[in-house]
Amino acid sequence: MASSIIHLAITNELTKRLSFTDVSRLEFGAVVVDAGVGGNQNGNSHMKINVQDGKKKIYNFDRYRELFGERMLKDDLYLGYYLHLVQDVLYRHYVYDRYHWDPTAPGNVERLHKDYKIINRYVIDKYGLMNDLIVPDRFEDEAINQISAFDTEGLMQNMNSYFLPVDEEPIFFFTKEMSDEFIEEAVEFCAEEVKRIRNGEQGIDMLTYAWKRASI
Repeated sequence: MASSIIHLAITNELTKRLSFTDVSRLEFGAVVVDAGVGGNQNGNSHMKINVQDGKKKIYNFDRYRELFGERMLKDDLYLGYYLHLVQDVLYRHYVYDRYHWDPTAPGNVERLHKDYKIINRYVIDKYGLMNDLIVPDRFEDEAINQISAFDTEGLMQNMNSYFLPVDEEPIFFFTKEMSDEFIEEAVEFCAEEVKRIRNGEQGIDMLTYAWKRASI
């Protein structure tokens, strides 16, 4: 999955292309997905399900649109949440299919997470991001909690840490150029996805973007 900072950068760029009612709620929705701490009948915060007789996985976009399709048109928190899921499935195909990321090699996941820490600072500076995320009042009462519980306190602590200075070290896999490439492509896709949703169209097709279960 893409880092929270990359999700924020994509969201920031989207606000330059499209109009939104409440950017603060849009931004929160775009990052709270990764703060999920449990699931229920809908799976977990990413609504991940098995498809094609268990051979593949995908985020359950259809179920999300069923639950919150009307809310997405009126409340940017729910639109931001949806776009996070879209960006994550795009990211999976970006790193696995285009750049052949191998998470099974010992230490690779840890090295990738270290890349994120290094790249976060670059993305923050390039895209002019601010550490101004706000937890909505009475978030625990939001309908999105039908999907999962969320550790908002931990989310805010993590967000503060992302904005701290870091040492510039050699990149292992996920480079600055890759971050720019992915952000640009994700912004283009998400802008079109928002237009489809607002026009009453179906939106992203789940099976088209499903991945083999061997991927994490």
